[in-house]
Amino acid sequence: MRAPTTLDRTLRRGAERGRGAERGYHVLAWGPGEPRIVRRDLLPADAGPPAGVRDPVSLAYLAHLTDPQLADIQSPGRFEFFEALHGRSGYELFYPSARPQEALALHAAEAAVRTLNRLRESPETGAALALGVSTGDNIDNAQLNELTWFLALMAGGEVDQRSGGLRYEGVQDPAWGDPTHWHPDPAPDRYRERWGFPEHPGLLAEALRPFRAEGLAAPWLSCFGNHDGLALGNSVPTPAYRDLVVGGRKPVALPEGLDPAARAMEFHGSPEAFLAGPAREVTADPARRVVGRREFVEAHLAAAGQPSGHGFTAANLREGTAYGVHDLVGGPVPVRFVLLDTTNMDGFFEGSIGRRQMRWLEERLAEVSSRHLDAGGRWVARAGVRDHLVVLASHHGLHTMVNGRSDPQGLEDDRPRALADEVEALVHRFPNVVLWANGHRHVNDVRPRPDPAGRTAGFWEVSTAAIADWPCQTRLLELVADGDGTLSVLSTVVDADVPADPDEAEGLVRLAALHRELAANDPFGGIETFREGAREDRNVALLLPAPFPIG
Repeated sequence: MRAPTTLDRTLRRGAERGRGAERGYHVLAWGPGEPRIVRRDLLPADAGPPAGVRDPVSLAYLAHLTDPQLADIQSPGRFEFFEALHGRSGYELFYPSARPQEALALHAAEAAVRTLNRLRESPETGAALALGVSTGDNIDNAQLNELTWFLALMAGGEVDQRSGGLRYEGVQDPAWGDPTHWHPDPAPDRYRERWGFPEHPGLLAEALRPFRAEGLAAPWLSCFGNHDGLALGNSVPTPAYRDLVVGGRKPVALPEGLDPAARAMEFHGSPEAFLAGPAREVTADPARRVVGRREFVEAHLAAAGQPSGHGFTAANLREGTAYGVHDLVGGPVPVRFVLLDTTNMDGFFEGSIGRRQMRWLEERLAEVSSRHLDAGGRWVARAGVRDHLVVLASHHGLHTMVNGRSDPQGLEDDRPRALADEVEALVHRFPNVVLWANGHRHVNDVRPRPDPAGRTAGFWEVSTAAIADWPCQTRLLELVADGDGTLSVLSTVVDADVPADPDEAEGLVRLAALHRELAANDPFGGIETFREGAREDRNVALLLPAPFPIG
């Protein structure tokens, strides 16, 4: 049976289930669906009303998921104590470093994949799901065990998020006596006292039990995000940090007298300095070792499923890069997917693109464009080139491509870095680019990107909310030829098909529903925030002129 989407029903705040000193804790409830909104921002101002799609032709039907941030919740390399800084001006760099729901992130991601598998046929055209694209921050802390879980989740197989010892060792254990974090087992903490969070005795032990992942029932591609290669998605994993992660000492507080805000720049390049405070003994685990670009690519090359390498090739492994292309052929027109690597391995959580990758991007766009603009703004025609529609996919979008950091002690080898204006100017030279899908901001956001010079129509930029945080959603994207010289990008936001109330389920389904309920009630990132986006950021038909005739 086809899974419902937010066209059919949406989630809203339901009845209050608990009450703290500052606010209540609410269950979720189903509400009415959201009809699709037509957006014509990229059509010419004098374009007439839409003729109506008589015989829509599907060109590519896709699933977009992003930012599951699968976390080893027991890792010594985590900075959970930064959560005590919430609300203090000047400390925004250091959180979120822990979430009340993150022990259930794998279950939420599995429920999302299972739901997408029940949407394998487009509700608009009946087309088969051609591709799934994960746009990075697949894992939380750049660890091998986290990467192993992500690949098992996507490819199918056993997922076992146990690490370290035989039982949970971390800040949510009441025996650790840390009231900063939510404790599922009975214990005083600020989540229960201030915000009315519930008790769920035994939840951590249940969450750590292995389960069998279904795997995405379509070919899938993967992008490299800042959390996939940097500590806390921000800091260069130095040799000292790498040693700490696999060791048996878990820091639980900042070193005495260390003011993070005063030493923020040091955090990017020396994270171990912030982990030198009081610590508890935990079970060491070599599977926690830190991975970078090369190991990220290597693991994808070895992963099961199609396409082989999931967007990466042996050339990426040789060159130490994490960008690639994948072409969908056999449809009315070919579609090229260009996977970008926007992570700056010299540190800082925002994005950019190196010069070598910029040259590579220009070449990959030119080879599927029969006409484009050169760097001087002159049109270039190339005989014998078969036009492809082009979809870009990356972790960071243009809004967050502001990281020009360069550190000789860092891990980045593609310098200097190109920022948003330069990257966007390059893309606007190629009219075949129609869509850019990304994540990172944990928010549903849809933006038209018209060419400021008016030479090309521009493209649509679509950011999808994180699985890790409220609203815990994925998105369907379908490129459709409208039959009147325009294209539509049909966007449909998807909630995992699990009950709104966790008490109505059991097993993995209950854990996934509880993840979403906890995320909705998170006082720092829940249902009262902007993360859902506006109506025009969710279920929309995004129109633009076809860049070449589509028969």
